Amino acid sequence: MSAAARRTIDINDLAFGVIRARMRLHFALTPKGDRRAIKYFVIGHPRNGTTSLHKLFEANGISSFHDSRDWPTGKHDAFSDFGQVRPVAAYDRTYPNARFILNFRPLRHYLNSIATHHQKVFSVQNFINEAYRRADYFAWVLEYFRGRDDFMAVNIEATGALAAVAEFCGFAVADLPGGSVHNVSNRPKLAQNAENIEQALDVLGLVDEAGRGVLVSRLHGNRQADLAAARDTLRHLE
Repeated sequence: MSAAARRTIDINDLAFGVIRARMRLHFALTPKGDRRAIKYFVIGHPRNGTTSLHKLFEANGISSFHDSRDWPTGKHDAFSDFGQVRPVAAYDRTYPNARFILNFRPLRHYLNSIATHHQKVFSVQNFINEAYRRADYFAWVLEYFRGRDDFMAVNIEATGALAAVAEFCGFAVADLPGGSVHNVSNRPKLAQNAENIEQALDVLGLVDEAGRGVLVSRLHGNRQADLAAARDTLRHLE
């Protein structure tokens, strides 16, 4: 990994910090409903199969809220979209019967998807920073849920991903009519973003890794062995 691959602080770090603080405050001040209810929290990034998971909940009769806005946890039982900025630990403390799902996909596919969605050119450094942000969040999740049976991580592009989630949740319906529902953007892919993504992956040394669904990355450095051990205590599909 070259010196050019160093993490920097960018506007997204500041924005996500504000969003996290606001969402923690919203959750603290809003009705919680039945705290003994079984809740399902999809805590991964957007553009990672959240629509398919939302439809899976609905197919099993679960009241599901799929939105980037604050989650009204007292009104519904399943929640998805922008899970990486939610007060996960607060949900965990409040709902002891909750189940948590970390949805993810190969890094290259994720970066291309968010870039296409936003329809703007991001710099190489922007993509480097996002790769590190995602790796940092995965590390936190693996350490927080280590050894628990109320959590699973699922690569939504893996064969049998929805069936694995359905089994984890104890759902009777494991398949959606017509298969998974991926919000494939009709917006054009910008050639400059594709180039910048590949350059970012190259300087990070992730060209091969980024094509696979992995939870523990070489970006984790000397923490890789410990995080892999944590991963192996958890239900996961890579």
